[in-house]
Amino acid sequence: MSFRQSAESIARINATLANKRLSGERIEVAFRSDPDVIASVLPAPLVPSGNDRVTVRVTRWVTNYCGAFTMAGLYVDAAHDGLDGEYILSMFIDTYDAALLIGREGFGEPKKMASIDLFRSGNGFVGTVDRMGTRLMSLNVATGEDEGPSEGSGALYSIKATLALGGGLVDDALLMGQEVHVKSSENRRGPGSVKLGGTPHDPLDEFPVLEVLGASYAVSDMGETRPLRGKHVQAVIPAEEFLPFHYGRLDDWSAHDLLGPLESGKA
Repeated sequence: MSFRQSAESIARINATLANKRLSGERIEVAFRSDPDVIASVLPAPLVPSGNDRVTVRVTRWVTNYCGAFTMAGLYVDAAHDGLDGEYILSMFIDTYDAALLIGREGFGEPKKMASIDLFRSGNGFVGTVDRMGTRLMSLNVATGEDEGPSEGSGALYSIKATLALGGGLVDDALLMGQEVHVKSSENRRGPGSVKLGGTPHDPLDEFPVLEVLGASYAVSDMGETRPLRGKHVQAVIPAEEFLPFHYGRLDDWSAHDLLGPLESGKA
């Protein structure tokens, strides 16, 4: 390892990044939410897919590029240029920084550090996400018998943007797209429930759970990720248009003020 990598090292690293593979398990609960809330969180050119579906997942992965980690996310069904997919609105990870950085630097995933758990008792599963003393996600899934293997692909959207030091964005944001291929050796479905909490930094509770659409558990391998429609960058979003959405998925820096109360004597 060196602060200035050789051509051979760069080739080795690039080969790994071009063939990222994950193996693990996940639980998920999909629910119907308020279409007005969904529309409000999707920056153009993303548009609602029309099914009002939001999905929350808790996953545990072992990888060939950033070790092992537990992760959770909130995904909103959305479409771009006529292609339906999932938009990563909020994402949490519980590990060292390699797994956090690869998603944020590469694909613009809005990852934050949190405490994440995935428990199993028989065919019952519980997944939780806690951050800054607040439970943001609580998933319960009671599954039936294994339905056997499955295989499929889907579109995944995220937005890559860089925060400027004095506020705002350094440049325009990039709508990113990937085709994700998932092969599952075990699939179990059953009733489920989800409860979402919120803070000034993570307002997941803005999404009302109007109806649970499905819940499941799977053991899966994920690989063969490809650029969507042959390219990773799907569109350029003007910085001033994306800034409200970018600030919405970051922490509220003003709410982290600990110096002010000290200086005012109110600590």
